[in-house]
Amino acid sequence: MKNVFHFEDQCYPFTYTDHKRIVVRAVLLNDKNEVALLHVVSDDKFGHRDCFELPGGGKRKDERFHQGVLREIEEETGFKGKIIKFLAKVDDFYNLIHRNNNNYYYLVRADKYVGDHKEDYEKRVIQDLRFVDIDTAITLMDNVKDDGVGLLIKQRELPILKLAKEYIDEHPINK
Repeated sequence: MKNVFHFEDQCYPFTYTDHKRIVVRAVLLNDKNEVALLHVVSDDKFGHRDCFELPGGGKRKDERFHQGVLREIEEETGFKGKIIKFLAKVDDFYNLIHRNNNNYYYLVRADKYVGDHKEDYEKRVIQDLRFVDIDTAITLMDNVKDDGVGLLIKQRELPILKLAKEYIDEHPINK
């Protein structure tokens, strides 16, 4: 696998890891090549979170990676999607909950809007969906606070947004 990133949790002390979560995530582009960002606000054991994230979530055991990312996109954003390419794998850790995450990121083109069908937790924490140009998405992610879960999200997603920008700049993407 060409693009693999590995990040340690620098926010919370490591004690042990007792489970792994396979996650599928997307840089979702609309027909203007703007990136979908979820504005997430919540309070939990990680503390207060008020930041942006790329759409995605846990891959189900019975689905392939590409099926999982398309399901998650539709669930959280309401868009059917078409995969353009696999971007990278990011391995990271959430020491506070003793979890190792294996994140698989895809570049996806938003297709038909069919309406979201968020799970209850997502309805509570996802405040809105916005599409912004890739440079704005990078700036927003770069400006996430460097502590707590915000830092964990930032270190995971900022390199992915930069990879997506490189690809978009080198390969004009048509709908």
